[in-house]
Amino acid sequence: MREAGFDVGGRIEVLVDPRLEVGGYSIRGEGDRFRIVASGMAVKSGRLEGLLLHEMSHIYRMRANHPSHDSRIIEEVTSRVGEGVITEDYQRKILHDLVNNVEDLYADDIAFPVMRKNGLLTEAQESSLFQEWVEDRPAESRDLTRVRWENAWSLANNARAIAEMERQGVPDVGGRAAALSDRLVSRMGADARGHFEYFRNLLANLKDGITGDEYRALLVEYLGRFREAAGPI
Repeated sequence: MREAGFDVGGRIEVLVDPRLEVGGYSIRGEGDRFRIVASGMAVKSGRLEGLLLHEMSHIYRMRANHPSHDSRIIEEVTSRVGEGVITEDYQRKILHDLVNNVEDLYADDIAFPVMRKNGLLTEAQESSLFQEWVEDRPAESRDLTRVRWENAWSLANNARAIAEMERQGVPDVGGRAAALSDRLVSRMGADARGHFEYFRNLLANLKDGITGDEYRALLVEYLGRFREAAGPI
């Protein structure tokens, strides 16, 4: 990271949590300290070095006070968007994951060039990584509101995967990601294509030099469009 121009300092602690259900995460501690927590499955997957680079890229963004990692902006916007209408834990988690997708894109703008320079992923592995994220099956539940929210999440998350492939120049080998995404869109309502293209275009064209006010406005628009895609509460 330092050789690539992204010095994250030396006060980083790395722990492994065998029970963690996600790949990993990073948090700010006291002063200039940071902690990366990796899951047991990340250790076993052969992708641990890539995960550490990804999390160190989040740390770099936090150390540099990049708006995408400003907790005050994020908390302000998610509270505003969800106030009075977001009542379920799954809704709160989806809003959190939508914002995390944006943070991940900004982190990977740093991590991917470093991974490539150090030969951590082949082109086929890069393609497979993102194709694995794309969902083609609509949600099923007797709770119609939950179905709408989970389908809108899949739509937005598919857009994130395809947008990142565009940002990083990752080929969609065999067109699998596009085919899976199109299958989901075709199984949803008439407005699904428009919502998907909105999310894909927004995320593919995030600019690095964004101000705090610009990022606040972007999140309001982004989460507001998701609320529209998810339908009435």
